[in-house]
Amino acid sequence: MTMDEHLLSVLQLAQDAGVIGNTDLSEEISRARVFVAALGTCPSGAAVLDIGSGGGLPGLVIAYDRPDVHVTLIDRREKRTDLLQRQATRLRRHQPGLPIDVICADVRTLQGERTFDVVTARSFGSPEVVVESALPLLTPVGRLLVSEPPHSDGTRWCEALSSEMSASAELFSQDAGRVAVITR
Repeated sequence: MTMDEHLLSVLQLAQDAGVIGNTDLSEEISRARVFVAALGTCPSGAAVLDIGSGGGLPGLVIAYDRPDVHVTLIDRREKRTDLLQRQATRLRRHQPGLPIDVICADVRTLQGERTFDVVTARSFGSPEVVVESALPLLTPVGRLLVSEPPHSDGTRWCEALSSEMSASAELFSQDAGRVAVITR
């Protein structure tokens, strides 16, 4: 089994459980890889949090492509985090790397407790909800990476960032996807 086949089999667990819709998983992986590209030169050992992880996109793809970063997956639904734990264990069994932590909780419970170098969000909520939930979890130089629709110009993020937040947004595009990159 090739490495990409292994990643497909890990994500297939979520699709079989109905957590990822009936879609081409290879295409979903390609879309998730824009998050990996947006990490850029993120250093080894960096802490990455994927909020509302669901079936593991993009968090497990990041963990697969960047085994040198510490990925934490958080979802508030126990059934999903149980599945995510099985997926993470299976991924690391065949591809060693830094641990993949799975947390069953509302993301807001981490505010004031932990910070991360990068927070990712895919289909998490409105820009206001994402900003309110994720910005407090970033280190002072951290980045928030959020999936964007194909024809978005990114202005929805500028509108969600109030002047008190001292943050800015720009779009990052690569092949099959685009993300808004929000920095402090």
